[in-house]
Amino acid sequence: MKQKTCKVCRQKYLTTKPLQQVCGLDCAVIHSNNTKAKQQAKEATRNRVELRKAKEKAKPLKKWLDEAQVLVNRYVVKIRDKDEPCISCGTRNPNIQYAAGHFRSRGAASHLRYNLDNLHKQCNKHCNCELAGNIRQYRPALIAKIGQERFDAIENNNESKKWTIDEAQKIISIYKKLLKELT
Repeated sequence: MKQKTCKVCRQKYLTTKPLQQVCGLDCAVIHSNNTKAKQQAKEATRNRVELRKAKEKAKPLKKWLDEAQVLVNRYVVKIRDKDEPCISCGTRNPNIQYAAGHFRSRGAASHLRYNLDNLHKQCNKHCNCELAGNIRQYRPALIAKIGQERFDAIENNNESKKWTIDEAQKIISIYKKLLKELT
């Protein structure tokens, strides 16, 4: 016989069986219930992880691209252009909502949707929505900000690009990490 500590009540006891882990019947019932609860919790966690993975596999490309766009836009507005005015109208009003406005729209140039030279802080309601990007004012301000050479590279870039889920996931991971580090 060997002296052990009960897994439930932490009392010392003498074992009567080689694999005995508890001191008596009351503690055995409690230990059994605890073990079942732990197994159920592990199974629930495993199911949640599997469900999350299944949802990610089933997520269409558009959802991945939209998620990546949200993170890139957040980076532009909240970090890179944080202290900049609206690129189109120059407003600095802290009481309005700002967005990341594309010089060349995602519909016209989807290959430039994540290009940081094509994305700049804009007042959301007025310039970005009501004036459809306010391109007339955006153009000269953009040239002043990034220079004629980089502007020409954006304006003349007409390549065809088919985004993939892997590319979107890579952009998501880069910008999540960047936002976490810089905020």
